Amino acid sequence: MALIGIDLGTTNSLVCIYRDGKTVLIPNSLGEFLTPSAVSLEEDGSICVGAIAKERLVSRPEASVASFKRYMGTNRVFFLEGQSFTPQELSSFVLRQLKEDAERFLGEKVTEAVISVPAYFNDNQRYATKQAGKLAGIRVERLVNEPSAAALAASRISGKKEGSYLVFDFGGGTLDVSVVDYFDNVIEIIAVSGDNQLGGDDFDELIARKFCEVHDIVYEDMDMRERASLLRLSEECKRKLTGQKEAELVYGPEGKKFTLTIVMLAKMAQGIFDRIGQVISDALNDSSRTIEEIDEVVLVGGSAKMPVITFFLQTYLGKRPCVIGSPDEVVAAGAGIYAGIKERREEIKDLILTDICPFTLGTSVVNYSDRSHPVMSPLIERNSILPTSRTNLYTNAYDNQTHITIGVYQGESYYCHENIELGKIEMDILPMPEGKACFAVNFTYDINGILEVEVTDLGQNKKLWKVFTSGSVRVSEEELEQRTQEMQEYKLMPPGGIRTKLVQARGERLFRQFTGWRREVVASVMAQLQKGLAEKQNDQGIIKLVKEVEAAFDKLEGIER
Repeated sequence: MALIGIDLGTTNSLVCIYRDGKTVLIPNSLGEFLTPSAVSLEEDGSICVGAIAKERLVSRPEASVASFKRYMGTNRVFFLEGQSFTPQELSSFVLRQLKEDAERFLGEKVTEAVISVPAYFNDNQRYATKQAGKLAGIRVERLVNEPSAAALAASRISGKKEGSYLVFDFGGGTLDVSVVDYFDNVIEIIAVSGDNQLGGDDFDELIARKFCEVHDIVYEDMDMRERASLLRLSEECKRKLTGQKEAELVYGPEGKKFTLTIVMLAKMAQGIFDRIGQVISDALNDSSRTIEEIDEVVLVGGSAKMPVITFFLQTYLGKRPCVIGSPDEVVAAGAGIYAGIKERREEIKDLILTDICPFTLGTSVVNYSDRSHPVMSPLIERNSILPTSRTNLYTNAYDNQTHITIGVYQGESYYCHENIELGKIEMDILPMPEGKACFAVNFTYDINGILEVEVTDLGQNKKLWKVFTSGSVRVSEEELEQRTQEMQEYKLMPPGGIRTKLVQARGERLFRQFTGWRREVVASVMAQLQKGLAEKQNDQGIIKLVKEVEAAFDKLEGIER
């Protein structure tokens, strides 16, 4: 029975295992480490995950979806061909695919995983991630913060014994910035800040909207296929700017063109840079560090490779960021190492990884100027090292009060209604004059993100105790078990012939994307492919045919391999 580490990303996901003193990234059916976090519903009711589903975002948008991780922990519902799915249900399909890839690679069953999450994920989002694991048939006892995993991997890759990192983790949909100390065998998270609605996807939309502005197109009026196609081309344009100074975007039946340079993108993205700068500033302020006290600024996440990001960080911080390992893979490697620690692997069992509470946890107290809007009384402040326990004393708010409500909240806002309500504890008390009763409220928050709240009426020595995990997305164990069985009824696409299916999906996408002579070429190549498959050639003949089709499509898209 294997224990794996998973980087469940907004754009791509990876799976890793710790074996023989090192991390081993596990390839998918296409032999690639990165599996796009995209899901598509097949006509026969089966589920397709990864590269094929990503291609179908353009050709079959009504049956395909991506970037759903941005909505983890919310009540958002996605519809694929009229069937509804929550973000955690869609994520469970990705986790199932990674689990099956790992079992095929390892030749043994996978029962448990350590999953990485953005450090700034709140309680609802963390619960939803564990729920996704349950729906996928994987036990998830431990979540590890992405920058913690990155620092763990980076410290081992660099071979340095001590120092401090500012980990800049910029993925497809989320941004985390963490200040991390490492010394001897200890990785200590000092402070985290983040934005769960900011990532590389925002650059794609920025480019798409600029294209529309230049050509007098109303972005909001585009239908699903048009928008998906434009966003796909915008992403390709963005990627080209990683290796060259300008890139051209060609879209639509008339072949409308837009040339984008790195300088233009930098000017367009000023609003994004302002948000990034605020997150960095918050992390440094909470850590009580200056950038001069940071040894390395470490880039993590595929979107961190963008030249405009590197240039902004160097300008903003006055320190050149560095890459330790692969930005795409370092979080997965860290999750794999943590899986090894959890298994008590001999060579790393003494590694210690401390984590922190990313959000303040507190209770509600009376707002005497406006009793309809209680205010937050913090017990566990953000960036407290886990596990931690804090107790505060409270009293009755008015004469002859016979009942108290201890509301439990997570967040940084002054007013409780602007924070996340995790739940409440109700207690009957003896009637007394205002300020005469006394209650002790204790919060205990453990390394797995489980909050225990104990309320003690000191006058009666009466206690109430409750465990809190989340609010709006929480379901009963019975409901979760039933939904798990329902999710298992959706069969994943088998690995056999997946490269053939991928090239077919790519052809469908290109036919929709291109016009004129290029569309004619795609149609001709697709016809040759269909004819070859219908003739039921041997495996070698099909492999040769697929490679020829891939080469033709690469040429049309200007891709060099």
